[in-house]
Amino acid sequence: MLTNARSRNVKSYMKALEPTVDDSTGINGSFWNTTGITYAGTGIQGSALNQLSVPVGIFIDSNDILYINDIGNYRCLKYLPGASSGILVAGLGGLGSALNQLGSSIRFNYVDSNQNIYISDGSNNRVMFWANSATTGIKVAGDGISGTALNHTATPFGVWVDSSSNVFVSESGNHRVTRWSPGATVGVVVAGGNGQGTTPDKLSAPYGIFYDETNQNLYIVNAFSHIVVKWRVGAANGTVLAGVSGSSGSSFTYLKTPVDLTLDQWNNIYVLDRGNSRIQLFCDGNSTGITIAGNGTSGSSLTNPWSIKLDSQLNLYVSDSGTGRILKFSKL
Repeated sequence: MLTNARSRNVKSYMKALEPTVDDSTGINGSFWNTTGITYAGTGIQGSALNQLSVPVGIFIDSNDILYINDIGNYRCLKYLPGASSGILVAGLGGLGSALNQLGSSIRFNYVDSNQNIYISDGSNNRVMFWANSATTGIKVAGDGISGTALNHTATPFGVWVDSSSNVFVSESGNHRVTRWSPGATVGVVVAGGNGQGTTPDKLSAPYGIFYDETNQNLYIVNAFSHIVVKWRVGAANGTVLAGVSGSSGSSFTYLKTPVDLTLDQWNNIYVLDRGNSRIQLFCDGNSTGITIAGNGTSGSSLTNPWSIKLDSQLNLYVSDSGTGRILKFSKL
């Protein structure tokens, strides 16, 4: 439960936001339970199908099926709603660079409407596509070699796929986002690509991404410049939506090493502010965040969180890599 003081502050802040927040979001006058429940994993790190080792990227599809990249076990698990154990769907061959294997630095994932899975395989410098029920994957971005040429990727982390099966990849090592058409062996730079920096034309360790296909806008977390930017595909510059470029902090206008984000249908932005061990909500058009999960102290409620997603009811899910579990924060 919220403390009385915090509840008053939240209500006052929400009241100020009423002109820019649609009441039907349920955000005005309500909140999320600040105590998360264990949704997947046991809290004891392990390799059994009811356990997770180091969960990182997560994805929730339109049927509220949860997909978890488990970096410590070099695999991706699928959890059906209400299930107490996962189903192994990718990484059947364990650690490695073969097409049925995943590397030691998998990060984020994306699942399309046919339950095909795309996984950023950072240490192998590739994005892998695993068709539904397949036992081996296919490279759809990168050739497995780290480099700046457009047939290479460098530590790909974020991944998103549009309705035409174009794959968007955030390359944290190249400080750019590239787009890979189906069957392409080279990518096209659609954001960044001008080196690392804090100026509007640069990215700095882009991690999680979200793509608004209707408006062709990419939302990109910049871990090392501590900001979230919106970047129209192919534009020369991005626009800062959250955080202060090049500066980290713990106040409500700052972020510290953010790593992932998601949006709801009203364009409110949810940011995993990893360095502050919290989840920040930035209502559409507002650059001051609201803490909806975590209290800023690692280990108290979140421990090394890595990824966030919303289900169809706006419940919030967080991969808590330090405790080997996925936490669910229920919408009130």
